[in-house]
Amino acid sequence: MNRPALVSPPGARRRLVALAVLLAAAIGLPTVAWSRAPEPSPQTGAKHDTLTPVTQRVLSPPRWYHGDDGRFHLEYELKLTNAVTVPVSVTSLKVLRSGGQRITTLSGGGLEAAMSLLGAPDQPTTELPPATVGIVWVDLSFAHRRQVPRGIEHRLAVDVGPGFPVGPIITDTGGEAAVASKPAREIGPPLRGGRWVAVVGAHRRALQPVNGALRDGQRFAIDWSALLDDAGRTHVGDPNQNESYFNYGQPVLAVGAGKVVEAVDRFPDQVPNHPDPVSLGAADGNHVILKLGKGVFAGYAHLIPGSVRVHRGERVREGQVLGKLGNSGNSSGPHLHFQSMNHPSLLDADGLPFVLDRFTLHGRVPSLQVLIDADAAPPPVPPVPIDRSAHGRFRDRGLTDLDVVTLPNG
Repeated sequence: MNRPALVSPPGARRRLVALAVLLAAAIGLPTVAWSRAPEPSPQTGAKHDTLTPVTQRVLSPPRWYHGDDGRFHLEYELKLTNAVTVPVSVTSLKVLRSGGQRITTLSGGGLEAAMSLLGAPDQPTTELPPATVGIVWVDLSFAHRRQVPRGIEHRLAVDVGPGFPVGPIITDTGGEAAVASKPAREIGPPLRGGRWVAVVGAHRRALQPVNGALRDGQRFAIDWSALLDDAGRTHVGDPNQNESYFNYGQPVLAVGAGKVVEAVDRFPDQVPNHPDPVSLGAADGNHVILKLGKGVFAGYAHLIPGSVRVHRGERVREGQVLGKLGNSGNSSGPHLHFQSMNHPSLLDADGLPFVLDRFTLHGRVPSLQVLIDADAAPPPVPPVPIDRSAHGRFRDRGLTDLDVVTLPNG
């Protein structure tokens, strides 16, 4: 029902102006004096002005894949900008479907674990100091494909503290975004056979300021970190020698037919467990980037020097050997870094999810630290423990954890 606009009497209008001036002085906002009812905001459509000290923005389209845990995983980043000159505490974040239906609520320790300041991804916090930016690393999962939302928005609650004419709790709905509708691309194996330990999520928070924008090209990246022998060991002999590791020198394969858009082969291997610092330009080490289709690229990093077998502009077939797994670039031990992205750069791109056409899951390593300790151990080298409660043969699924998998041989 349409309602007539309310007009404040002169005395009430003066009090409103005074409140606006007081609020602006208190938290560093420019003063605004309203002489009439405000027009709808051209950005949000709101019919009244609401203080939103923390603005929200989803950095790139949320994307999803079907995991080997049977669930559908949706990942994206929500940028929170504290635009005022006082510290603000984020008290809760409700993730909503477009239209307002709640998916989940982050608060307390769960919110803190999912949030950090920009540039400090390993330091959980819910505090936004004055004029700072925070990132909420949103990771959702659903039991069924139909539960994955078509669009999302967020209900953010922040605490500006006592002593101001508003709050202390201020809530705002924002951060609207459409969820990518296409399923994750199916790819072939980047390696052969074995029992490979695949580290999923090690680069989840690798948001980088590259070429004038924030990019997370490594959002869905996998580090193929170890190849286990029959005894479950990652290596034998001296852990400071690349040749001691079973994965070192293994052939790296094209995951699909495509075109080589970058092939670099000029960087030395690092010494395992004793890497030297490298520049940004050398971080990928010897690497190959393939174009698999429109807006879909596959990146391989840390190959052995002298092993790259392809050249820029060359067409390749699925399963073709591109090079050998090594330890060049920003790497502390032999491994293959693999990712899919929407631009021919491992950094200046948006990371895309992918699923493997087929593999066998043997179980999962209990923790990353367990793998690191076993991988750096001197003789006698201990086996890597494997939790075998999750296992099976899969098709068109993505890896979800510290998975131990066997890939097709060809």
